[in-house]
Amino acid sequence: MGIRRVLVTLAVALGTALLVGLGASPASAHAYLASSSPGDGVTLAAAPRTVELRFTEHVVLEATEITVVTGDGRRLAPTGLTLAESDEDQEAPATVVATMPALGVGAYHVAWRTLSSDDLHESAGTFAFGIQSEVQASGPSETNPDLFELASRWAVLAGLGAGLGALVVGRLLGRLPAATGRMPRARLHRLAGRILVVAAGAALVVALVDLVRFGTGAFTTGYVVRWGVREVALLGAAFALGRGSWRSAGAALVGAGLLTVSIGHFGLRGGPTWEVTSTVHLLAALLWAGSVGALALLGLRSAHLGLSHPDVRSVLRGFRLPATVSVVVVAVTGTYLASDVVVSVDAVLLTTYGRVLLAKVALAGLVGAVALLTTRRLHARGVRGAGAGRPLVGVEALGLLAVVALAGVLATGQPAVSPRLVTEQAPSVIDDRPVADLQQTVALRPNRPGASVALVDVLDTRRPSPGPVTGVSVTVRDVASEGAGGGTSRATSEAATPVTPSRWSANLVLPAAGAVDLDVVVHRRGVDDVRSTVHWVVGPSGSDPATVVSRAPVSDLLAWVSVALAVAALLAAVVLLRRRRPFAAPSRGRVRGAGEVDGPAPRDPAPESGRSGSEPPSGRQPDVARGSVTRAGAER
Repeated sequence: MGIRRVLVTLAVALGTALLVGLGASPASAHAYLASSSPGDGVTLAAAPRTVELRFTEHVVLEATEITVVTGDGRRLAPTGLTLAESDEDQEAPATVVATMPALGVGAYHVAWRTLSSDDLHESAGTFAFGIQSEVQASGPSETNPDLFELASRWAVLAGLGAGLGALVVGRLLGRLPAATGRMPRARLHRLAGRILVVAAGAALVVALVDLVRFGTGAFTTGYVVRWGVREVALLGAAFALGRGSWRSAGAALVGAGLLTVSIGHFGLRGGPTWEVTSTVHLLAALLWAGSVGALALLGLRSAHLGLSHPDVRSVLRGFRLPATVSVVVVAVTGTYLASDVVVSVDAVLLTTYGRVLLAKVALAGLVGAVALLTTRRLHARGVRGAGAGRPLVGVEALGLLAVVALAGVLATGQPAVSPRLVTEQAPSVIDDRPVADLQQTVALRPNRPGASVALVDVLDTRRPSPGPVTGVSVTVRDVASEGAGGGTSRATSEAATPVTPSRWSANLVLPAAGAVDLDVVVHRRGVDDVRSTVHWVVGPSGSDPATVVSRAPVSDLLAWVSVALAVAALLAAVVLLRRRRPFAAPSRGRVRGAGEVDGPAPRDPAPESGRSGSEPPSGRQPDVARGSVTRAGAER
């Protein structure tokens, strides 16, 4: 009954997270670079005085390093670094402003390294810009996982999984006769308690290493409080398991899981929804993995623990309900969380984070298939299926161990949410303003060197109109070449064709990345032409890797898929519960069919063992309604 209460709690938390998730507000993640000024691959007409790096999370300024490398390999250091925000406990996105020395014409690469003030996660990357010269963009960059941080997360995940697995399997062992299940349950709890103590010790060692590496200035109050409370929760769970208090141990493990998530990174939506959903996902996954590991250990050590084959099989069969609910919760919450850490199909294929996530999902799917095969063999009829499922449990445990290891790598990695990995559907609006007596809007699709389409919307603000628009022409002037060579700028002119009465389209060829002027001329019948100039900067050509499959946004799609999976799981649960619900008795004592009796069956005071395999006394029906079976019958 206790297991079902825990599972119901997880289901309620899952539903709350999904409902709140539709309106969650943005929040922070690991401190990776969201954007920069100048942008990656941008060509400037003049040298910038400052370079701005906008991070997704607050950073430690003392641990931030920025180096500018010239085209010939010289290294230049900024003359100053400032942080736009100063409240470190706010955990809000931060902007680092680097004051630049005098820069001449040429290409420059900026290398940066910083430290997140929320979880002490190091991140680094590069971007490039040019001054009156073209430069190849560096493209999206990722930071390799830190070894010490990875070791700490693995230890904590192992401790949480061992504790949750000991609770679930311990409850299943409690269904056996007291003389049979007491010793293996006590040993399982003691082993899990030791692993929890080791996990807390490993986290302490990593914290001391970080203190030596980064100094006390890197530790914010919020981080220290969350880390300290998690240590207490881990040790408290170990103590509670040793005393056999499963309720206290369960509460401590849930709290430690929530704090583990809060110490880690958040998704793009973030907020309470991310923390609740991530906690539910983490606990469900570790409950599954830890329980399977404990079951595999029981199978290997059954002889030393005094467990017979039917005992082990009974425990394995009892794990069907917790395993099913855990797998469903992991699938639903995992799909929702993926919508916050990957932005497109190419983001999965072109980044280390995406590939690790793909490997984790594929491996979890294989483990799920093995679990289904295990369940089928455990419920097979006949003596041949009695122990057929136990070897597969060991395979399942090894697979889940690898899945948890990959989860630790993801927790230390940089989510694949770079804007360069997703194609925005909206065009880049360049100019929207009144020109003479017209309202004029100019947009480009796309804003990249080479072939592009200019869309010009022209609306007459006067009524009646002095004259209809008869034509629109667009001229592109390469201002960057004019500034570099000192001569006249290159210009190409194209006549636009009408799309609607107010929209005109022109096929253009944009020059290399840099500054350009767009001269727009609107011709009207009986009225002078209206001329305007739009100053613009063409985006870089090589800033994005080539599209592999698709750059279309998938975040919203994944979020709605998770909702659909949750609804389907709830409907399936309702159907299964209704099928298992007994029929109501229309009258008392009337036999409805073979082995089925209306009303409660009378209790047989005689011992079961004395009548095993014999017929019931006259006038008494077998206790089928209560579903009781003898141990000997179960073994058969």
